[in-house]
Amino acid sequence: MPLYRHRVTAAAVLMVVLALAATPITSSALVSFFDQPHRRSSFITKVVGLVMQPDSLVAFISDTKIGTNSHSLSSPSASMSDDSSIVEKRTVVYQPLSVTVCGVEVPVAAWHPPLKDSTTTIITRPLESYQHRISVQKIGKNLAGWNFIPTFANRNFALRPSVQNSNVDVVTTEQEQFPSSTPLPVIILAHGYLGSRFDLYHLAEQLASKGFLVFAPEYPESLADSFDATIKDTNTGEIQNIIDRDMITNELILTLQQTWKVTPTSFGIVGHSLGCGTAERSGDDSWTRVCLAGFPSSRSNGSRCLFIGSTNDGAVSVNRALSVLRECNYVNLDEDMIRSIIAEKQQLPTIPSKAALIFSGVDAPNHISFLSEETNNAMVDFLSPLLPLARAIRIPVLDFDKYQLSRDSRACGDVVIPLVIGYLKQNMKV
Repeated sequence: MPLYRHRVTAAAVLMVVLALAATPITSSALVSFFDQPHRRSSFITKVVGLVMQPDSLVAFISDTKIGTNSHSLSSPSASMSDDSSIVEKRTVVYQPLSVTVCGVEVPVAAWHPPLKDSTTTIITRPLESYQHRISVQKIGKNLAGWNFIPTFANRNFALRPSVQNSNVDVVTTEQEQFPSSTPLPVIILAHGYLGSRFDLYHLAEQLASKGFLVFAPEYPESLADSFDATIKDTNTGEIQNIIDRDMITNELILTLQQTWKVTPTSFGIVGHSLGCGTAERSGDDSWTRVCLAGFPSSRSNGSRCLFIGSTNDGAVSVNRALSVLRECNYVNLDEDMIRSIIAEKQQLPTIPSKAALIFSGVDAPNHISFLSEETNNAMVDFLSPLLPLARAIRIPVLDFDKYQLSRDSRACGDVVIPLVIGYLKQNMKV
């Protein structure tokens, strides 16, 4: 039995159902939150509510490369020198941290390898669970502007560590200390709209086991509702945003170097959905980017980005990404070859600096298949009483209805995680 528990009170469900029925919502509700004068609006309005055009997608998948020069992946090497082929138990340290932005404490989840050559004795203990929260208040507020849902409708969940990573032991410590004596590569995980800092914790655990420092900040759109990013204008009564994604990311970078004394060898960022826009804006062309189920980077040819999407994504159509993939000369990765290499535990061949993998077929991942199994199960199980109504009145549910049937986070992660880690290791100073 999973550790998380869900109890939806009849009163809370009834209240939300009545509100939903009284206020029909379309995909424009997702866009309206971003129709404000700040930088993150440009991304979400480009990717929400677009219609797939199968012919153009097939044309992209059938091409090895979209551009003037042909390029293909070389055959996988038979060498087993890559450490992904060796099954060994590795310890990862998890720390619940925070950064201060405009006087507000913003939660940050951090994973890293154990300290080495430390003069300070660090006391660790096995991590029992990640403390996750789902706020129905925040979901209703973000999607429909409701401000009347009571706090008792929210729920806390205990997400089990290492569920998808049998080769990882996760420990935690109350002492705020990082491997500062040895420079290491730094990865930032940027969650999507109504996501959370634990959306990609299965990826974070594996990255940390491979020697990366991983930081996952909570962004203002998080369904955890762990901080208030707004302020009420005393004159007009209007609610104004005082904290945005860029401010949080920039403060995190500053804090990890100046306060936590981390010396990065290089920076990378992995974004999911709306987090792809965060990945696009963060850092410079020296950063390595991975964009999942969102929009690929359109930075200059000197930059690096791996884009992974799916034809079964019902929230963000991959069709919208095709023009950028062509214009920026992304190389299409063959899905069957990638699956075969990973299944046989072979070393990944050199992946082009700009590459795209688009899953296709009836069993292709949906929008949230890329997230951790525990996070998805908590969300779907908690909100499952509302999904039939949401489908009936066409409320955008970001593919939670699809995931309720597919439950394919583990299968998706078995392919995506090794590919992402392999790409980051090839392109960053590890």
